[in-house]
Amino acid sequence: MINSITVVIVTYKSENNIFKCLKSINKFNNIYILENSNDLNFKKKINKKFPKIKVFLSKKNNGYGAGYNELLRKVKTKYALIISPDTYFSKKKLNMFLNSINKVKVNFTLMGPEAQNKKYQIENKNWYNKTKSILGFSFLINLNNLKNKKIFDQNIFLYLEDIDLCKRLLKLNHTLITNKYFIINHKGAKSSYLGKGIFNKIRNWHWMWSQFYFSKKHYGILISLVKFVPKLLLTFFKFVILYLLNKKNADIYKFRIRGLYASIMNKSSFLRPNDLI
Repeated sequence: MINSITVVIVTYKSENNIFKCLKSINKFNNIYILENSNDLNFKKKINKKFPKIKVFLSKKNNGYGAGYNELLRKVKTKYALIISPDTYFSKKKLNMFLNSINKVKVNFTLMGPEAQNKKYQIENKNWYNKTKSILGFSFLINLNNLKNKKIFDQNIFLYLEDIDLCKRLLKLNHTLITNKYFIINHKGAKSSYLGKGIFNKIRNWHWMWSQFYFSKKHYGILISLVKFVPKLLLTFFKFVILYLLNKKNADIYKFRIRGLYASIMNKSSFLRPNDLI
């Protein structure tokens, strides 16, 4: 099973977290990393400690979805295992997961961990269950079911690219499952180190941008405007109040307003960490 899986990881300044992740998956023969910050020193450090890992540098940071699409085009194995740099397996749990894959009796396209996604299950009879959505920090892709390896929507820079993928696959009658033997530790919000201030600005801008874009894409512009214009006005009101009380805290709402406004105005998800440094 090891030889039928390629692990793919997209990173951005993840040096503080990724080594624990890589140590836990070192038994895989095929591991691809794309570093979106184009950091040559990062590549050298990875290759020095893990020589068999292939590290690619991106001259332009196009986000996680575009990064995964780039890596997936390089994959030759049946399966690709997407994991975030802030995740890691225990040795026992990894072996349990690998041993379970060939025992699944349905032709799945995506497989994700069960424990962190119970509310989306639509069956609960087996150790694997059909589901409507899989969380994006780690999942297994059956590439035999996807002829076009441009899997993620590259318009999305950050947030909801996993939910968007699941929704599109379900419309095409693909099967998504969770697996109770797929157990991976996830630290959460630790995949990149940007500094708290920059991270919060990036996160809030793109969270609002992606929400409106996702809604417009799947439910239409009119429904989305009805839903999000009041949210834009409410966010602006909160910004004004906080600006009068505490300018530092108001920054978060300022970036929420900017992200949502950019999405409503049909602008791309353009904000990048380097724009704030």
